[in-house]
Amino acid sequence: MTGIGSARDGRRSGRWFALVAVFVALVVGASMVVAAPPASAAEPRGNRISRAEIISRAQDWWQRQIPYSMTGAATDVQGVSYRTDCSGFISMAWRLPTSRTTDTLDDVSTKLGSVRDLQPGDILMWDGPGNEGHVVLFQKWEDKAAGKFWLYEQSGTANDMRHRVADLDDYPQPKWSAYKYGDGDGDFDARYESFTEVDGTEFTDFSTSSTYCNTSDLPLFRLTGFRNVEARIYSCARYESSDNTIRGWMAVKWWPYAGTDDDSTDTVGTKFDGFGLHPQLQVGTVTRREAVCWMGGDINAAASGLRGCYFAMPATSGDWSLDGWVNWDENNDGEPPFGPRYTYGSPIINR
Repeated sequence: MTGIGSARDGRRSGRWFALVAVFVALVVGASMVVAAPPASAAEPRGNRISRAEIISRAQDWWQRQIPYSMTGAATDVQGVSYRTDCSGFISMAWRLPTSRTTDTLDDVSTKLGSVRDLQPGDILMWDGPGNEGHVVLFQKWEDKAAGKFWLYEQSGTANDMRHRVADLDDYPQPKWSAYKYGDGDGDFDARYESFTEVDGTEFTDFSTSSTYCNTSDLPLFRLTGFRNVEARIYSCARYESSDNTIRGWMAVKWWPYAGTDDDSTDTVGTKFDGFGLHPQLQVGTVTRREAVCWMGGDINAAASGLRGCYFAMPATSGDWSLDGWVNWDENNDGEPPFGPRYTYGSPIINR
């Protein structure tokens, strides 16, 4: 696990060095300066992660069918390497700096009062002697009354990555214990906290000016039965002096691919089973709130367009920005969207 911390520190340093050179002024409040986004912005890390992001990260390894190994390693969607056993998988899903074990995952988690309290992104763990421990990731209840639930796990060399329905009877107490990510008390320096997304508001009347937004292009969507799609993501934030709030939004712009396309000339239809925008408002590198809007219906209904996901929260002192992530399913197969694909760096708002 060498090089993880140094790579992240380099990206953070690069963000601030770049800000020295490039600034764009915006007169909204007397105490605010907006800086243009650097070429390589900081990652949406801090010590917080939404439950939705945990599940999306787990889904990525399952869709990639990362094989089980107690000594091997694989990368997450950002290129960070993790051990590919059960606890390495949880470390990846929880976006920890390094791979932990069933002996040390409880250092960054809190034991739940009951397995019936499990929520998406929590874990069931048994810390057995030697290498006998195991840990699985809780996705959702299939039938809570009956104790049936969906899980993700690196199950072992026989089955590798699994996504399946399990029964609480298979995880007897007190051998197995349920944990949530962090202690939830806001002590971001020492522990981690998971939180649930809020619903964003979908809208079409918004600015994508470089004064407010940074842009990044998504990879080409190579669709089956439909014209391939190109798309661009906007990460945007601004301060509103009228009500002392920070407004954050992500937007997606899409259009038919103009190059060679062997699939189809059809541009309208069920191109995506799901397409989610997850904007994150941050102070420094700590995410304060995350929202979600599902845009698949809009993208399916039009060959091209621009749609945004918006939310706001009270402004406090600090350097505000909007990062976020996107996930989608382009396979038209009924599977949940994979991801996440991260987007970094609205202009920074200093309050």
